[in-house]
Amino acid sequence: MKKEVIYALFPELMEIEDETLRAASVLAFQLAIEKGGWREDTVELVPVTVNWKMCKRNLINHIHDVTKTCIDNYENLHPLYAANGIAFDRDIIIAGALLHDIGKFLEFTLEDGKPVLNKEASLMRHPLSGALLAAQAALPEKIVHLIAMHSFEGDQSKQSAESAFVRSIDDFVFKCTVFGIH
Repeated sequence: MKKEVIYALFPELMEIEDETLRAASVLAFQLAIEKGGWREDTVELVPVTVNWKMCKRNLINHIHDVTKTCIDNYENLHPLYAANGIAFDRDIIIAGALLHDIGKFLEFTLEDGKPVLNKEASLMRHPLSGALLAAQAALPEKIVHLIAMHSFEGDQSKQSAESAFVRSIDDFVFKCTVFGIH
């Protein structure tokens, strides 16, 4: 998928100030979408989940919701964190929010025009496949870690400040999405 299409799907990429991180994030999206077999005309069919039929948002909507909420909360809370000596990297938060669910492009596929779980999803859920994609795109370890730890896979693992931040917002937004609150 062309870079221009990725930027059109995810305009929040322009919020990432580090050009190398931004370029690697675009590459990660390209790898995920292409490896998952999605095309420009089908990518908006990727679901957040197929487990709850009442979920009305697709994955792209969910990524926007999480990213925008992370940016807004970072901007509001950064002065408080900074005053207490807690360091958060804004670019890591934005890239992590954008990429936290890239493994879902591999987790789902189309069958008879409807999204279903891919057979390979039973072997590796999206946090792990997404972390592998992020590593393949040469993203920093903090992003790979954030993607791998953003769901219950991270329950017993160390969380960075950025991964805990994105994880908590993703969990809230996901629950709102699944239960129809948005």
